[in-house]
Amino acid sequence: MHCSLLSLGCVFGFAPPVILNLTALRALKIAQRRLRPEVRSKLLGISSARTDATFVPQAWRFVFSDSTTNGHCRVVTVAARASSEHPDTVRAFSSIKSESGASLRAIPQNKLLFDSNRVLERVRGTSKLKGSQSAEYRLCWPPNGRETSWHLSFYDKAAQPMASFRMDANTGAIKLVEDNVNAD
Repeated sequence: MHCSLLSLGCVFGFAPPVILNLTALRALKIAQRRLRPEVRSKLLGISSARTDATFVPQAWRFVFSDSTTNGHCRVVTVAARASSEHPDTVRAFSSIKSESGASLRAIPQNKLLFDSNRVLERVRGTSKLKGSQSAEYRLCWPPNGRETSWHLSFYDKAAQPMASFRMDANTGAIKLVEDNVNAD
């Protein structure tokens, strides 16, 4: 009888560890394992799936520049410890549909000093976000010259946008982008 440690562990009530708080930068390391070494450093953007009321994403989507593909991009989604690749098009990256992959710049990953959990912590420190039911995260380096920044948007029960915050990924400076929230 052949039995793996995983199945044996499940019989006795042990299971492989599950990452309960999958931050963006932890997920990035998982996503990069799926890529060729020359593509790993060419991160164009990060976005999360819409969260629940905890505001903690369960999945992340990464877009990397890859000139060997038709769309010049490689999209990798990471949920817990699983990851998958998607068609090589920016259209799959919902948060930046309006921007072309050619207009985006690769994000300098060594300057990402704030992970998604710290972004949420800092935003919560500035606003109570009454009535918020979900959140969506995005990290990009826009072509207009601004620094790499996190964009954290909050939504109400009807999935209508309530407020958006921008936080500089290097300094942690926070700015309310939309002033339509009950931010006490």
